Amino acid sequence: METTNEYIDRMVNNAIENQRSIYREATGELNIWHCPSLSKDNYWNLLSATAQAFMAQRGVYHPYVVDEYNRDIIYQMWLYIIGSKECKWNIHKGIYIGGKVGCGKTLLMQSFCEILHFISGRTVEMIPATLLFQRIIDDGINSLATRPLFIDELGREQLEMNAFGNKMRPIADLMALRYNNGARTFFTSNFKIETLSKGRNDRGELVGYGKYIGERIQEMTNIVQMPGESRREKWEEDKAQ
Repeated sequence: METTNEYIDRMVNNAIENQRSIYREATGELNIWHCPSLSKDNYWNLLSATAQAFMAQRGVYHPYVVDEYNRDIIYQMWLYIIGSKECKWNIHKGIYIGGKVGCGKTLLMQSFCEILHFISGRTVEMIPATLLFQRIIDDGINSLATRPLFIDELGREQLEMNAFGNKMRPIADLMALRYNNGARTFFTSNFKIETLSKGRNDRGELVGYGKYIGERIQEMTNIVQMPGESRREKWEEDKAQ
């Protein structure tokens, strides 16, 4: 007959194995986002070709430009992709790129996510925040709980809505859910994370997601600020020539 101590030992060992199984499941796909054999030259050529194709879809026809504003970010993205310990970022988190309107953050992130798809086979769905708001209303929050997402222009959407007399904050709720699920998320925004971490201003107006969601976004992602002014004026000049 099993003694009390043997019973406790067996129960504890089963609980430990269960927790280890949960850990293995949670970490089992971390390496799909990394390709150590992708050389710097191949990465650059792929990024350049992808970005140039996206620009052509926008009616802009010239090579993708690397300069002092985006060079280090592009390099860190390569280190991220190959899973290098030299990367300044946490390679197991998403990425949040903030910067001024037109500085090139959306094009770069869109191209980067295409490379992630190329090496992982997993589509990182791009959804502008203004459309994501309605997507949550139409399809429900759970449909976006775990899939890889690139949310463009975070903070430009309607922050709050009324539904049957209740105030709802769909994207804030989605961020909390994705944080709990460890979902890989990428963002671009015209706002610094400090701005989005604010709640209401002195007039009681909602100006951000609040400290709780702001902290969750910071824990989910590497916060990167892209310097530089708008490139769109230069694009317009090129299109006119």
